[in-house]
Amino acid sequence: MISTGAGSAPSDVHPGNEVGLPAPPRKRRRGLFAIGVGAILTPVVFGSLWPVTFASREEIFEIPKGTFARHMAGDHHDILPSEIDLVVGIHNVLTLKNSDDVPQTFGPTLLMPGQSLRIPFTRPSENSFNCTAHTNGQLLVVVEAEPTWPWERLAWRVRWLLRRWSTS
Repeated sequence: MISTGAGSAPSDVHPGNEVGLPAPPRKRRRGLFAIGVGAILTPVVFGSLWPVTFASREEIFEIPKGTFARHMAGDHHDILPSEIDLVVGIHNVLTLKNSDDVPQTFGPTLLMPGQSLRIPFTRPSENSFNCTAHTNGQLLVVVEAEPTWPWERLAWRVRWLLRRWSTS
């Protein structure tokens, strides 16, 4: 308690508080601090301990009908992303389906109309493929190792979020 002057009654005003509001109780400050720390640590703990999962092991992309005709007409719109991210053991199968009227090339493979190509990846790697469905003719497939340790899972989730925000 601070004295307001000689002979005056003690005051409940917090030092440096010009408005004259009472000082917050120590327990209340500790409680607010605990809530703040909990709000930060809870997502970190869940993000690091919760296993990384996907709805399917496959990442499926379809080359739609008329893609080649649109490219020839000057519409240079990529129908596949320039980079595909996969995770070994969890989300590690790339499937491409050619629904176009003409054959498409993916790497060394010629995909005929109506044909599908399924590629399972078993090791972490970066793979560059020639792809006629792309304007620049290249597709990068990045295969990451399965994040098994808590900090690896947390780092993977942060990278995943950053990639999603950068592409939107």
